[in-house]
Amino acid sequence: MLKNVDMGIIFRVILLLTPLLVATALYADTIILKDGMFVEGEITLQTSRTVRVNTRFGERTYRRDNIEEIIESVDSLDPDAVNKFAELPAPVKAVLNARAEYDLGRYERALARLEPFRDHQDSKAIRINIDWLIIEINERLGRWETVRQLLKDKRSNGTPQEKMRAKAHLDIFKANADYDLRYVGEKHARNFIKDEELRNRARQPNALKDYKIMRIALEETCEQLLVEDQMSVKALADKLDPEVTYEACKTLPRIGDVGKYLPYIEDLKRTEATLAKAQAILDDYGGAFELDIVRTELHHLLPILIRLLEEASAASPETYNPPFDQRTGRLTREGREQWRQRCDEFLTTAEPVIRLVDYMVDRVNYYPQALRDLRKALLDTNERFKQMVRAVRKARSRTHV
Repeated sequence: MLKNVDMGIIFRVILLLTPLLVATALYADTIILKDGMFVEGEITLQTSRTVRVNTRFGERTYRRDNIEEIIESVDSLDPDAVNKFAELPAPVKAVLNARAEYDLGRYERALARLEPFRDHQDSKAIRINIDWLIIEINERLGRWETVRQLLKDKRSNGTPQEKMRAKAHLDIFKANADYDLRYVGEKHARNFIKDEELRNRARQPNALKDYKIMRIALEETCEQLLVEDQMSVKALADKLDPEVTYEACKTLPRIGDVGKYLPYIEDLKRTEATLAKAQAILDDYGGAFELDIVRTELHHLLPILIRLLEEASAASPETYNPPFDQRTGRLTREGREQWRQRCDEFLTTAEPVIRLVDYMVDRVNYYPQALRDLRKALLDTNERFKQMVRAVRKARSRTHV
């Protein structure tokens, strides 16, 4: 935890009013993840469970339980902005300033800013970020022996994610003795670098000093990882059986995590776990892949939801005409009993619908923009159906046998 700082508090900070930071993104919010990553961009949505941010690599959504700290930018005209930046813990300021120097190509100056905090221990997330920023800076400087030693230390003593990330870097160096980029694994660069000019640059000794070249190598590592684990959107889709899922959804319990009872959940978890491995190597990798996984699942669930909705509608008491007493115009005793039974049948049939819609809404909420239309349709369906359920419960309670 950061010393003298309550974790979870949102600092409102402006990063523009120092000469160094003017050259960075105009309004840069920063999310510090518990795995040590600093995600910079514009926060566009915050809920009780997630935070959405537009980064230079596209839109990303993060669970709050994976976030250690949120640092929000404020209007550059705020007279207290400089003071707010000054109030940040020194390691956080060092990382933000070092990243700005790094983005400007001032690698030695970035390294100097981090030097006093090499042994920082107050926050594991900050420490991880400092360590990896130092590794990246030394890569840009071509100090390969230093980089190798730091990576070997991470492979031996780092978190599971860091070990995977360190191995990816070391494997790239092992396949390219001159620190050029000719191979990733056994795959030749001509098969994954399509641009000829870029391919020629990648052949030069020490080409991996170039951030863009190194990123291409890491992206290809992630691609090969997905292939190796035989995890793809199509592979997941091929395993989904609508009839099996339908039967499981019909008996969803009234409480608990819906995902636990879906028959394909283990395949889904394995696919997501493979993606998590890739994202440990390159944190912003696979956003489109991740979205495709969610789309595939929702495409599978939509027909099942429609089927359950049709069954619930067919069981609605509104479509039932119970026996009336011809003389009084009121329900007979038998009619009242049948009416209540029909209400109970509807409410029983409605329960899986409510549970499934809630689950699907939760899934689309991680991509509110990309799945905007579907999200709106699900929310409308959810509200209208729950209104119907409330009305039936109210009508049932007023009908006494």
